[in-house]
Amino acid sequence: MATAEPPESEPELFYVSLNDDKPTTIVLLHGLLNSHLEWEFVIPHLGDYHILAPDISGHSRSRDILPADICTSADRVAALIRKHAKNGRAHVVGLSMGAFITLRLSQRHRELVLSAFVTAGHPMEGPFAWVVGHPSVTYYLMLFLLELVPRWLYLKVAARHGMLRHEALLREMRRNRRWEVIREVDLGLMELTWEDVRALPVKTLSIAAGNVDDVEAVRRMGREMPVEGSLGVVVRGAVHTWNLQKPELFAEGIKAWIEGRALPAELEVLT
Repeated sequence: MATAEPPESEPELFYVSLNDDKPTTIVLLHGLLNSHLEWEFVIPHLGDYHILAPDISGHSRSRDILPADICTSADRVAALIRKHAKNGRAHVVGLSMGAFITLRLSQRHRELVLSAFVTAGHPMEGPFAWVVGHPSVTYYLMLFLLELVPRWLYLKVAARHGMLRHEALLREMRRNRRWEVIREVDLGLMELTWEDVRALPVKTLSIAAGNVDDVEAVRRMGREMPVEGSLGVVVRGAVHTWNLQKPELFAEGIKAWIEGRALPAELEVLT
């Protein structure tokens, strides 16, 4: 896929930059309706790396930067890496929507991506494809979970699933629930194909959260990604946003992957 250069007038995504004295950059890309706050429990475990954590198109402090489709967001993240990452390159980590952006980024701007670490990012099939193919389902499900369910009950259920308390992020999620953003993102998720997977040009770790994600799709990604060393793994007992549930493990997985070390035992390789 050809590299796409953003127009000079393209607005820059809001981002936070941490550990600016470190020589290697990790970019953290959040999921649908979330913000850079999604990474607040992971970042403390990545102190040896320069961190760039943007609010992606249509979200939080990048709310007015539209459209929010996957490819345009990938191009905006590319501009951020060129300008702010160390030596203009980065290891890119993405969860859910952020995973799809990471995969498109590696296709469209391969020279910028040192490695990719993606969780819940794969071609959509079966019931997953049906849900994503009907963005109104996502819209009304998020209406129920984020606004009709009382805050205390949402947080109680999240805690039962092992997720750390994230009230500030929850406020952002409620603000970010917009039809135009959900629609553009969901339709973009449907565009990723197995042909795209077989053409991925960078070393990629594809992860499924065992409690909810499509483990079989990630298993297939592990078999079909072409760059040597790419893997598909599952984290048993993990929820979709396991960066809020197992942040230290999430960070240890990132570090092991980009440093070329053995993955933590909890990241079970799928064969």
